[in-house]
Amino acid sequence: MRFFNEFLNREMTVPEPPRRIVSLAPDMTDMVFRLGLGEALVGISSFCRRPAGALEGRPRVGSYLKVAWERLDALQPDLVLTTLGAQRETAYRLLEKGYPVIALPVPLSLWEILGHLRRLGAAVGRTAQAEAENARLSAQLQSLRGALTGPRVYWEVDLGGPITAGAASFVTDALHWLGLRNIYGDRSASYFEPDDAETRALGPDLILYEPKAGRGSDPARRRDALRQRLGLPDTPIVVLPHDSLAHYGPALIAEVLPAVVAQIQEEVP
Repeated sequence: MRFFNEFLNREMTVPEPPRRIVSLAPDMTDMVFRLGLGEALVGISSFCRRPAGALEGRPRVGSYLKVAWERLDALQPDLVLTTLGAQRETAYRLLEKGYPVIALPVPLSLWEILGHLRRLGAAVGRTAQAEAENARLSAQLQSLRGALTGPRVYWEVDLGGPITAGAASFVTDALHWLGLRNIYGDRSASYFEPDDAETRALGPDLILYEPKAGRGSDPARRRDALRQRLGLPDTPIVVLPHDSLAHYGPALIAEVLPAVVAQIQEEVP
């Protein structure tokens, strides 16, 4: 199938269906399985963790910014999947090496996640599967609308330092969809390093925190450290599992958001 990727301004031939896929992005790996192509996935990134229990034994061939080129070449993929943003240069390098590449941007909203699944499904000859999965995901989204009522929240993810989300982000869209209000929801940036004094002055009612991998085993300790750093000793803090709201594949809708709602309802009076 001939496929024009407007994000890379390139046209390429994609096998229909591809038989040897390498995914260098967790959201793409998530989508591959939802399109029924999991058996074709021969390589993944070091950050791919979903679907849980389905990735054991698959070679890890790179991260967001680095690719183990010899390992990738040995797998002989007929399609490589990446995101844009930080991975844009990786996508162009893959094209230079002759690999068919599908690269999609980081979504700005929950609905763009569905759009990405539809786009990938069309590119690999799985349109019907994408439409059926999107119907299920849309129904799930509707059931979550306004599930939580009104707290002003501060969301932080540890990426080697604190990062939060502004208006142009799927995280803010997800929070607002659930009925929460991001204290930085009017900031034009997508993601940025917050100022602790500003966060303190904005006075959130609730803090949602995502630790780095391996740092979430002691939530009480993480809460104490965060309260001390922010100077918000009385604000409730919910420590989410690693890669919760930061994940922007379909599992965000199908798995993460229901779990976030349940965790907040359980932990916050």
